[in-house]
Amino acid sequence: MQCSRCGKDAVVVQPYSGVALCAVHAARDLEAKAKRRIRKCGGIVSGERLYVRESSGPESFALSVLLAEILAERRDVSFVSHPADATAVVSAETLDSSACRFLRLIISGKTAEVLVPFEGKMLDPLAVVPRNEVVLYARHHGWDGDDSLSVSSDPFAADVCAFLEHFSADHPSAAYALMQVRDALPQLYLERTNHAL
Repeated sequence: MQCSRCGKDAVVVQPYSGVALCAVHAARDLEAKAKRRIRKCGGIVSGERLYVRESSGPESFALSVLLAEILAERRDVSFVSHPADATAVVSAETLDSSACRFLRLIISGKTAEVLVPFEGKMLDPLAVVPRNEVVLYARHHGWDGDDSLSVSSDPFAADVCAFLEHFSADHPSAAYALMQVRDALPQLYLERTNHAL
């Protein structure tokens, strides 16, 4: 299959959009989505102190490449080694892991964790990108480690994620829909609470 943008060999086909992309255009697509997500989360302002939640997987590698790209010309942003010193926490969660966590909270009835937003500023630029595209981005930028997905030690969480993965095979936009609901709920809850007062 050929890239929808340039005609070169495609490395990924996005079932939710029907677009096929080569490695270069897949990387550009991820960066554009991540930048829009950062803006939606409040952006990276002058004087920002970022704490990055890291892991050893391709998600963290992709996030570090992405941040280096975005902040290449910025001298007014710094990184800190402890979340208490940060003005914003940056997460490497992908669309899959974010949607799975949200669905697990809903099914568990943990409404407080769903409705009450994270205290402070949270940036999750990869939360709108499927994990397989994040892995491709990491590979495109030199990642050569193990990209297998670690299985949760919590059987309930594993079941929820397996269900969502199976459901998404026939309904590719399901994870995006869950994320839209997740993002909207805290504001709706706040508006309703204020109205009740």
